[in-house]
Amino acid sequence: MLDDIIHFQENHPWIVLTIFLSLTVAMIPGMHGVETIVALENMMPASSEPVQAFNDLRDLGLGKDTVAVKLTAGTEDNGVSSLVDDKAKAYSEAVSERLRNVEDITSAQPPHKTGFIDDAKRTGVIIAQTGVGDNGEQMSRVFNDIQEATQYDKPEGIETTITGVPAVQQRLADMVQTDKNLTTLISLILVFLLTLALFRGSITAAVMPIIVVLLSIVWLYGTMGYLGIPLSTLAGSVAALVIGIGIDYAVHILNTYRYHRRHGESMRDALDKAVGQTGVAILATSITTISAFLAFLTGAMPEMHRFGLIMAIGIAYALIFSFLLLPAIFIIEEQLTHKVYNALKERFDHEA
Repeated sequence: MLDDIIHFQENHPWIVLTIFLSLTVAMIPGMHGVETIVALENMMPASSEPVQAFNDLRDLGLGKDTVAVKLTAGTEDNGVSSLVDDKAKAYSEAVSERLRNVEDITSAQPPHKTGFIDDAKRTGVIIAQTGVGDNGEQMSRVFNDIQEATQYDKPEGIETTITGVPAVQQRLADMVQTDKNLTTLISLILVFLLTLALFRGSITAAVMPIIVVLLSIVWLYGTMGYLGIPLSTLAGSVAALVIGIGIDYAVHILNTYRYHRRHGESMRDALDKAVGQTGVAILATSITTISAFLAFLTGAMPEMHRFGLIMAIGIAYALIFSFLLLPAIFIIEEQLTHKVYNALKERFDHEA
């Protein structure tokens, strides 16, 4: 089977590259559909008694999350110094009214009506109730609407801070996204530099394994979006892990291929030994790695299920690209190198 794969890529490298690039483009819309979830109930089985009871309350319209808008007066010398000041009261009343008009906010009351105000009359809380639950997209919209509502006609000397479970979850979701992007970028840079050093400064040799893992990440997030698999706190690290594990497959094949080419063997023979021989060992190790991550599916925690499934998919994609695309890239790279060399040689001979 590996010989057939090599033979097809050797004869049709550009077709193979075009097919994979087209499929990669098709995966991009799925990437934008990946939702980030950080709600605690998503980390636990839906059948567990506390989660099930709370979901039942939500279905009845009784389960609500509290959003607290903290108001602090006296933050500027010439501004409002007390929350019982007429300007402060008018502002807190106006903010509460705007919050009640926000979709998915069911109630909002200013501090001088609820009594959530300190003895010094400088710190108080607007209490709002929302039923967005664990819907990350709705939570983000509500959080942004609350931030916008607190900025209208805010008197000097008053500062606002949004807190409560939805606010914390929104902040955590932003951190997951930021850390995911940062760790992925750092992983790619470090892997590129190490591969560049391994292959003695060869840019093409360093780029080819990066192509494999980068496409694996695109396909992984695209698959997550199309299948509705969300990104969560634990799953936010999968890209860096897939890069670290998947790069080994490409480096092994590339190193074996270049070794045999340097020793004068033909392109076909070098591919046979790189994929046909090295590939058997890579296939065996990848299957054991995927099996280990699939073992996470036997646990009770949904968060562990997602992590194990996502890692198994990502490693499988890295394996597929290493076998079905990387040899075609080898051939294309040599073809382009020969064309450039011949063009430069003809130009030099002509000028001479």
